[in-house]
Amino acid sequence: KLWDAASGECLHALEGHDDLEWAVKSAAFSPDGQQVVTASHDGTAKLWDAASGECLHTLEGHEDWVTSAVFSPDGQQVATGSNDATAKLWDTAFGECLHTLVHSFCPDRHDCVKSVAFSPDGRQVATTSGDGTAKLWDAISGKCLRRFSSCYSGFVFQGPFSAIG
Repeated sequence: KLWDAASGECLHALEGHDDLEWAVKSAAFSPDGQQVVTASHDGTAKLWDAASGECLHTLEGHEDWVTSAVFSPDGQQVATGSNDATAKLWDTAFGECLHTLVHSFCPDRHDCVKSVAFSPDGRQVATTSGDGTAKLWDAISGKCLRRFSSCYSGFVFQGPFSAIG
């Protein structure tokens, strides 16, 4: 649901994901506030018009829960992360998958992509995983630039960028 923060009024019920009470795992606004992306337990992400609540695109292609979804700084792309151990980069205008970023070749519950984040300039994407690693990707080519291992064997839940990248 989209809520008016000042009045507490529900503006739109974004209906279209599975009817499970906990179907939506994350939601984010586009930088201009015109769109919303939701990530869902049903294996999809959806792009919504924030003003009307209309579904613009259903982003299909993950084989498990979509755990995270974020917009690029220019709003032209969305990155999604999934329990299928991949992240995907999507074109927001057409809803097409641009790249599939394979975080792990042996997906299990520990290898799932927990979060995705764009760098401030939108040229790189970070993914974090339940296997204790994070990866840095080129957002244009989809190539893995670097792999980071945590100092402990556990989940890495978020991998935000600093304001300078």
